[in-house]
Amino acid sequence: MSQRIRRLQRHHKQRARAVHLNIVSLIDVFAVLVFFLLVSSSLAAARLNVISLNLPSPDRTVTPQQQEKQPLTVTLRKTELVVSSGGVTRNLANTPQGYNIQALSDLLVEVKKSDPSEQSINVLLEPDTPYDDLVKVMDASRITPAEARASGLPHELFPQISIGDAPLEGAAAPAVAP
Repeated sequence: MSQRIRRLQRHHKQRARAVHLNIVSLIDVFAVLVFFLLVSSSLAAARLNVISLNLPSPDRTVTPQQQEKQPLTVTLRKTELVVSSGGVTRNLANTPQGYNIQALSDLLVEVKKSDPSEQSINVLLEPDTPYDDLVKVMDASRITPAEARASGLPHELFPQISIGDAPLEGAAAPAVAP
């Protein structure tokens, strides 16, 4: 009987031993997993907010006929928006809320009606122009208002947007490749 008791006690001791988990390797796996999830989520979020821009290549040649045609340009100044198209320049003074985006949209609809084949626009910025203002101007340049779409204009006004630095006030405008 004592042998049986010893055998039961030994069996009980073997079963009662605590199982040790290697926590260090588990933490390593979770660290890699967290890093992977953070990187993949930031890449996915970046893809959602991408605006495709058509920038001219540096080796592109401009024909004299293209150089004579002055591109549609919107310049964001601190106190106004300057819209130039075909040698005609219009200044849109700021409202108390900021840039006059509604007047810009109306003017761009007029330009599109006069030249429906035009697809590109240049947006020139002064230093320290807020990003929100750039986005508002780009939206007004790209999307046709609903009332203008009802009159037969396409959904996109000027889908090819180029961005650049505005010339200093009083300086001649730089030649921008179309």
